[in-house]
Amino acid sequence: MRKFTDRAFLACLLAVLLAVPAGVALWSHKETAAYYENRSLAERPALTLSSLWEGSFGADFESWYSDHAPGRTTLLKADTRVQLDVLKRPVVNGIVDAGGVLVPYLDYDEWSEEAYRGAVGTIADRFEKLNGHIEANGGVFRYVGLPEQRIYFEDRFPTYLNNHEKEAGAADRVFAQALADRGVAFLDMRAVYESQGNPESYYSAVDHHYNYYGAYAAYRAILEDLNAAGFDLPVLTEEDLDFQELPNPYIGSRNRKLYNLWPNSEKAVIGVQKEPVAFTRTDNGQPSEKPLFVTPAEGYMPTTYNLYMGGDFGETILETDRPDLPDVLIFGDSFTNALETLLYASFDETRVLDLRHYKDMSLKDYISAYQPDVVLCIQNDTFYYTATGNGGVWED
Repeated sequence: MRKFTDRAFLACLLAVLLAVPAGVALWSHKETAAYYENRSLAERPALTLSSLWEGSFGADFESWYSDHAPGRTTLLKADTRVQLDVLKRPVVNGIVDAGGVLVPYLDYDEWSEEAYRGAVGTIADRFEKLNGHIEANGGVFRYVGLPEQRIYFEDRFPTYLNNHEKEAGAADRVFAQALADRGVAFLDMRAVYESQGNPESYYSAVDHHYNYYGAYAAYRAILEDLNAAGFDLPVLTEEDLDFQELPNPYIGSRNRKLYNLWPNSEKAVIGVQKEPVAFTRTDNGQPSEKPLFVTPAEGYMPTTYNLYMGGDFGETILETDRPDLPDVLIFGDSFTNALETLLYASFDETRVLDLRHYKDMSLKDYISAYQPDVVLCIQNDTFYYTATGNGGVWED
């Protein structure tokens, strides 16, 4: 009798183990990505004797279930609403309301200036080698450094929270000096913006990027720098552009983490050329019909920073069929996207790489293959000390 009871218990237990995932699979949602969290959801694990025996199935199933449980987004959104409006917590989902702008919560661990000096050498050495390689191939190089939104609005952080102002200032100074010591031209857009009074209109209140006005100011600074160095590049003036505010709700990366519940009337802005410079476009090796601004079909539909060029691609090529103008290669993070819609109009051929996604050849080999007249690295300052992705510029 005892043997029969044990076997029956084991059979029931196995039935439950099999039934729960099967049942959940029927009534859980089918999405593969969490829109508001901007990440991929866990994939459903395969149920095998091996995964059961090793215990990996249970852990993987728990991760999958927590991502796919019915009503998950609704519950998380409701919890965010309670934290914002009922409990009025100063930090919700890692985001801080900093007097009209949203910034990330920052912990209290900071690097010293000495630590940055110890870390910068290897990174700056790679850019020195890259600079030499570009010059050997007939081009000029500019590193364009941009303040990330939390840096731009560092004075807006509540006084009881850490804004890392001292650390950020030290990091920027050390990096700029290291490049200067190695003869690498560095365009510090933080200093440029400061010289213009740090207009609040340059950066988004709800996203970690600048907005189109900030991108345009950077475009003008880049063109002025290059033309002062001997180029004769056409420049899109404010009179050449029709700055338009889109009617769509704008969901920035900061407010996205709050399920877009933070009161926000910000709109995305685009700059439409009154006399457009025609181009043909290629994305990741394939002809593309994407316009410079990928906007929603209807005014009520939300938009994000990805409206500029349609987001990040490993490689984008814009050809304008004006061989009298120089060619440019741009690489960097998503801050390039809004700038691309402007910079291409000043060059014949514009090539854009995001080294986080482009893997066909090294940056060094790419420069050797196409020999651009100008190479621009465009990065926000939170990536200065990152040696991978768009910081992985040289392989010995």
